[in-house]
Order: sequence, then structure tokens, then C-alpha cells
Amino acid sequence: MIPLFQSILPKTTPQGGNLPSWLLFISVVSIFNSIQTYQSKDLQLTKKVYENEANKADHKIPQVTGLSARTFGTWTLITSIVRFYGAYNIQNKQVYELVQFSFLVAGLHFLSEWLVYKTCKLGKGIAGPLVVSSVSIAWMFSQKSFYLSN
Repeated sequence: MIPLFQSILPKTTPQGGNLPSWLLFISVVSIFNSIQTYQSKDLQLTKKVYENEANKADHKIPQVTGLSARTFGTWTLITSIVRFYGAYNIQNKQVYELVQFSFLVAGLHFLSEWLVYKTCKLGKGIAGPLVVSSVSIAWMFSQKSFYLSN
């Protein structure tokens, strides 16, 4: 079973490196997040991300609707595909940069929803996406020459 699992993991450079495995992991997790936005009737996971105190008090206008959740799920699925390709094509400069931009756009989205639009509060819901995007941006920026040295 282990050799089969290892055979599907993305290859890295001859010098090693864990970034491809990280990108694959994030891609798979994101695919499952996307699926739940299409299947969940109550949208609890998406509501956790876009939650703040004002939204809890105001029940007249729903913060997360089925449409907004599915749109978010579609966007997440697209970024999952980009990151999946990045995991298996880590030494391709254009793919590498697309993956970097996918994390940058995600990070800016979540930061702006929290700090500008006030649709999120700093808590469990937004912490995960912020940590993943910031760690990934920093990791990819610091390791760019390592993976693109060809």
C-alpha cells in the first residue's frame, strides 16, 4: 500500500523539497471544501468563514446564500486545480507563478473581507485560509529559485 501511495505523490527536484506535497495536500482539502458548498443545505462551513458579530445579530439579510456559497466553491475548485497542476509541475515557471498568484488573490480576498468589508471576524473560520495563504506565499517566494533553478 505504501509504494502505491508514494507513486501518486508529486515528484520534486533532485535535491528534494516538500512544497509539491504541500500543494497537493492543499489542493485535495480545497476540493472537499468545494464539494460541501454544493451539497450542504445549511452551509455551516462557509458560514464559519464569513461570520462576524453584526451578521449574527442581523438575520434579515443572509450573509451566505446558496448562490454565494456555490460561487465561492467554484472559485475554490479552480484554485484547487491550479495548485494540483503546480504540485506536479513545480519546475515550470509559469505554473509556479500561477500557483503563487492563486495564494496571493486568496489572501487578499480574505484580508479584505476581514479588514475592509467587515464580513469576517478574526476567528476559527478565517484563520485557516489566512494561515494557508500566508504560509504558502512566503514558502513559495522563499523557495522560487530552488524549484526553478533549471
